[in-house]
Amino acid sequence: MSRLLLASVAILLANCGFTLRGDAPTGLKSLYVSNDMPSQVAVEVKRTLASSATRLTKTPSEAEAHLRITSETREKTIFTITGAGRVYEFQLRLLVTYVVQVPGKDEPLIAPTEIDIRRVVTYSETAPVAKEAEEALLYRDMVTEATGQVLRRISAVRRAGEQ
Repeated sequence: MSRLLLASVAILLANCGFTLRGDAPTGLKSLYVSNDMPSQVAVEVKRTLASSATRLTKTPSEAEAHLRITSETREKTIFTITGAGRVYEFQLRLLVTYVVQVPGKDEPLIAPTEIDIRRVVTYSETAPVAKEAEEALLYRDMVTEATGQVLRRISAVRRAGEQ
């Protein structure tokens, strides 16, 4: 019975087009990544591209394009208050601004663009350490999502330019 179930799940997954996420294709042979301020997204982009076909360069002039993270801001605001006036939920926000420039050209490949990612996390006075860990995990997930968005946008613009 379990073999039949396993075989049917495998057939369904194969027929629906499901594939594991591969490397992060940018459509670029080389990329220079810089940041104007400390940026977890820049670190994550470099880490992701290190295992891909895109070569990271040491200077912008060597690269096909220059990704510059101009700002990365984290915010935490009160989202919901209980009837007793206590905080029930916080909203976490990650705001990343970046630009992609082709060395030697005045017009950017991607104009300054903002990525705005928000998550809501509940607050508990009885488990503050656990909630801090949950908050850190959510921020890490938001950085991963922002990294994916940046790389997909570079890839989409690059493919559109080739057509």
